[in-house]
Amino acid sequence: MIFSSFLYSSTDVAAEGEPAEEFLKRLRAAGYYDMADAYLDRLQKTPGVAPSFLSAIPLEKAQTSIDAAIASRSRNQQDQAFEKAEAELQAYVDANSSHERASEARSMLGKLQMVRAAQHMSGELDSAKRSKARETYAKAAKTFENIQADLKTKLEGMQGAKIDPVKDPEKASLRDQYRFEYLIARQNTGEAQMMGAKTFEDPSKDGQGLLEKALAEMVELSEKYEKYIIGASAFHKRGDIERLLGRKDKAIESYTRMLEQQDADPLREPKIGATIGLIKLALAEDPPNYKDAIKQGEEFEKTLRPNEKRLPITQELRIELAKAFVAKSKDEKDTKPNERKRATSDARQLLLSARKVDGPHTEETKALLADLGVQSSDETVELPTADDPANFDEAFKSANQLVQTSQLLNDQLRKLQSDKAPADQIKEVEASLINARQTGVIILRRGLSMIDSESDTMQVNEARKFLTYLLQQEDYFRDSFVSGRFLAQNAPGTDAGLVGGVLALGSAQKLITQSGDREAEYWLKELQSVGDYLIRIWPDDPKAAAAQDIMVRLALSNDDFDASRKLIDEMADGPQKFMLARLLGQTLWNDSIRLLSEEKPDESKSQMKAAAKELQKGLDGISGGLVSTEAFQAALTLAKIHVRTDAPAKAVKTLDHPKYGPVKNRSKMDQPSASMISDLYRTELQAVVGLMTTSNDGTDKLLDRAAGAIDELRSNSQGADGEKRLVSTFVSLANDIRQQLDTAPPAKKAKLVDAFQVFLTRIADSTDDKATLQWVGQTLMELGEASMTPGKKKADGQAAALLKSAADTFTNLKDPSEDGLANRFLLGKTQRLRGEYSSALNELESVLKQKSMMLDAQKEAALTYEQWASELDPKFAGRAYKSALSGGRPGPDKKNTIWGWGRISQLTQRNEQFREIFFESRYHVALCRYLRGKAMNSDAIIEQSIRDITGLVVLYPEMGGEEQKRKFNALLKQIQQAAGQPATGLK
Repeated sequence: MIFSSFLYSSTDVAAEGEPAEEFLKRLRAAGYYDMADAYLDRLQKTPGVAPSFLSAIPLEKAQTSIDAAIASRSRNQQDQAFEKAEAELQAYVDANSSHERASEARSMLGKLQMVRAAQHMSGELDSAKRSKARETYAKAAKTFENIQADLKTKLEGMQGAKIDPVKDPEKASLRDQYRFEYLIARQNTGEAQMMGAKTFEDPSKDGQGLLEKALAEMVELSEKYEKYIIGASAFHKRGDIERLLGRKDKAIESYTRMLEQQDADPLREPKIGATIGLIKLALAEDPPNYKDAIKQGEEFEKTLRPNEKRLPITQELRIELAKAFVAKSKDEKDTKPNERKRATSDARQLLLSARKVDGPHTEETKALLADLGVQSSDETVELPTADDPANFDEAFKSANQLVQTSQLLNDQLRKLQSDKAPADQIKEVEASLINARQTGVIILRRGLSMIDSESDTMQVNEARKFLTYLLQQEDYFRDSFVSGRFLAQNAPGTDAGLVGGVLALGSAQKLITQSGDREAEYWLKELQSVGDYLIRIWPDDPKAAAAQDIMVRLALSNDDFDASRKLIDEMADGPQKFMLARLLGQTLWNDSIRLLSEEKPDESKSQMKAAAKELQKGLDGISGGLVSTEAFQAALTLAKIHVRTDAPAKAVKTLDHPKYGPVKNRSKMDQPSASMISDLYRTELQAVVGLMTTSNDGTDKLLDRAAGAIDELRSNSQGADGEKRLVSTFVSLANDIRQQLDTAPPAKKAKLVDAFQVFLTRIADSTDDKATLQWVGQTLMELGEASMTPGKKKADGQAAALLKSAADTFTNLKDPSEDGLANRFLLGKTQRLRGEYSSALNELESVLKQKSMMLDAQKEAALTYEQWASELDPKFAGRAYKSALSGGRPGPDKKNTIWGWGRISQLTQRNEQFREIFFESRYHVALCRYLRGKAMNSDAIIEQSIRDITGLVVLYPEMGGEEQKRKFNALLKQIQQAAGQPATGLK
């Protein structure tokens, strides 16, 4: 009766137009598949239904059968539903080849056939099941080939290339749709053929014909349509097929090209697949190359996004990576015992993560875990069962105990993890924790269904609070959000309502990070709605401030600085408000650095000023002194801003502030990181150097402070890693000083150089530390180069004195081993700047004999030849320019140790990473050729230098960017004028 009355009630609106499509969707969404079928059967007799929908009823019935199959937990029922859907689709396709939804039906049929074939390949396999699967994959391939043929005919008939999208947008849109569907059909054809080949026990042998066909499809897609998502993603399957065919090098190339594609969301899964393929290739070596496999897999596994962690392909990645760790654990020859033990633990953790997700990988995961000593009886896959509570009170009491138990287990788990307990012990506690939470969810849901008018309202709210918390802990964020929002809205003014609302905010945050752009926008609005409600209902409660905190952080994550500032300003004064002000300041600082890297100095300066204002506001609000790493970093950032904005006195004042100054309060800090301490004293050094040029304080006093900062840096840099960090800090400081010099007015620049030279000399005299001395030498070189007269190639005056000090420092540090490469390179560069070209080439040659691929040294050597040639007599200059072009200093193998600009350009041409070096070297090729022609009075060589530029612009019209293009243009005009031609340049 319920069924019939429900069905007939919907006919009341038939006269006004039956909402058949929408009503059918609702029936399927609710799981009423039999009812949906009955509804479709009676639609032919129902007035008001669109004819186009009536003609597609068989297609809709097929979709209903597919939905029913997917929802069914019975394998038998699922098979029957899929079989019914396939028959309905096939009948529809045969009878409706020209229907407007025929293409959709064929596509559905092909995909369904792929699903059916995959079912045949599940479980225990025998020759009959393999044959049945192969036959079904062949049907799918045929279906997709028919789609291709149909769409190709349509596209040819449309003469798509001649369609003008401006004059005929509808036709152009239809053409693009057909093209897209055609590419999808080709992709599906290749995949069906590949899967058909994999039904053989030996695909490379017995399925070679199918694999070759599939490969042809994927090669065509990837090479001709790489700029489209479908074409780019085809590199993944192309690599898989090449791997199955035993073409290892080709497969590696395809997988690599897949990983080099743009970082677009639709390409993430193919990239995971390519990573899996590379791991499999590495593990297939004899012995297994687990090192490359682990490196490849770990790098990608660490970048997995929240919404990717439960994907089937992610579990496959974890399984293959686990196999690599297992291989490492078995390598007793090259792996230490503790490393093998750690590898086993890493493999176990990856497999446990994969086991939490149901899918085709489950059986393999169980088997691998069993090999590692984790038995299937340890699993917690299905939700645990719980006895039905007699009433709500009993359910609440049980749930209360479970919540307390889960909190105790949480504490125990954290302790085990911090103590680095055995993985099996941690796993056992994790399983107990999951069991407690899931049992609590079941009991609470059943108990809340039993509440009545006599149930205690406070207890009901507490139960909902427990449920919201447990749902969130188990990552059921949608359910947790709904439960928490309901509690907040139905228990205003209560603690339970507030906690429910705060939990709802946390769940919404998780949903935003896990969703696509459109869905994330929806959850952001939901979060803002709940946040506004909490602030309005609980304006003075500290817990409600969490809502503002979340909303501020979300606004910052979207770079909405104005909204963040408004939210912060609306908050009552207190620690939370001032902390968020500091966070806003830090974010503005980061944005200012981004703008600076994008060569937007004015915008960067404005953002830096805004950052300083927010940081100062947040720091002034601190009470009780500097107590957190976050505040420490905020004060340090403010000092950096003052250094960059040429206010060193303010920077020192910030560092020394009695309440929040990080130098003044360092002893009160709770274990700041080594990198932060290095950053602190590097900033202090910059501020002190700046103060030397602006303050009337005694230089000795400032030098003493600078020396103290150097000592702090050195004491904070113990061990090999510490030394590397110290060198990095010094190099970074040298670069910062160079930037200050580049922008300083002449009067200040001279004062800055003098003060810093005294400072560097003081440091050099007080230490034998090689890292410190190398930094001193590099900084002297940077200062000398920055002090050179623009356009001059050889230093004089103050610049020459600085470079001599740098050369002396590097000479004292000379080391002929590979450890001394950096110093010898810097010495060679310093000698070039001093005009000592022969000595410079000797040093650079010694570097390149040990490390020929050191591009900086190759460039430096070519430039040395070039500048030396400019000072030689013309009869010798020609040969020197030739060496700058083609290299020199042949080794025992008679190959030039120094490459010259020509070979540098050849070796960097095809690598995007060295694009800037390529165009720089091509510029010098043309310049050296022109100067050589002048020196040798050869018109032919000068003509060749013109062709060097005009030939390059044909291949690369952008010429490496506007700045480089201007240089090429000016040089070409100069050469044309020297050759007696019209100085037209690049035109």
